[in-house]
Amino acid sequence: MTLFTKSSRLSKKTTMLAALFCASTGSVLADVSANVAITSDYRFRGISQNDKSIAIQGGFDYESESGFYAGVWASSVDFQIQTLDDATAEMDIYAGYNGEIGDSGLSYSVGFLHYNYPNSAAELNYNFTELTFGLSYDIFSFSYANTSDYFAASGSAQYYNIAADIALPEDWTLTISAGQQDVEDNDAWGTPNWNDYKIGVSGSLAAIDLEFAYIDTSLSEDECFGGSDWCDGTFTITFSKSL
Repeated sequence: MTLFTKSSRLSKKTTMLAALFCASTGSVLADVSANVAITSDYRFRGISQNDKSIAIQGGFDYESESGFYAGVWASSVDFQIQTLDDATAEMDIYAGYNGEIGDSGLSYSVGFLHYNYPNSAAELNYNFTELTFGLSYDIFSFSYANTSDYFAASGSAQYYNIAADIALPEDWTLTISAGQQDVEDNDAWGTPNWNDYKIGVSGSLAAIDLEFAYIDTSLSEDECFGGSDWCDGTFTITFSKSL
């Protein structure tokens, strides 16, 4: 679950635009891309989504010269719910618009992101949709997401994130980010409101994109879903490829 495009999820941030593939010119096809990844632990806002185990991920993205973008992205998940049919996959559908404010160097993005867990029991109320907004300037970025009905029917929720991407030698990048998640019904969700933190290094080796990251939250094990280690700090490694 991240804002804008899922390629940023490798962390993130494509609709299945089959008609574009079949009927468009080569110049439009250049705006369609795909990505696949394997990560040691899929973390969403600092919390493990697959019981601290390996996740397989991938998606498709489309972006036009006008700034419109759309996409679909999926990941394996495991929430360890034994009493009902639990989710084994997350599928996200998103769309929006990227633009710039004059010649200021300030860029923005507005859109929506729908999180879907196709094989989960309806009683779990996992599916939800967020409206998203972001700003970026130079190496800095800010993003905000809002929903009226968060995961597990836990009410309205807001997420704020600030990040910096710092260029390193040999086209590697150092990313530092911090976020805050507020949820209306903390009992339904399973944790108090929390902060998440990430510091990572990403780059390419032999045509494969790599990310090494340390991810943590402000939640103790007692606060994390009644005594879980899903919110503990961890090192992750992600291998990905854009197509």
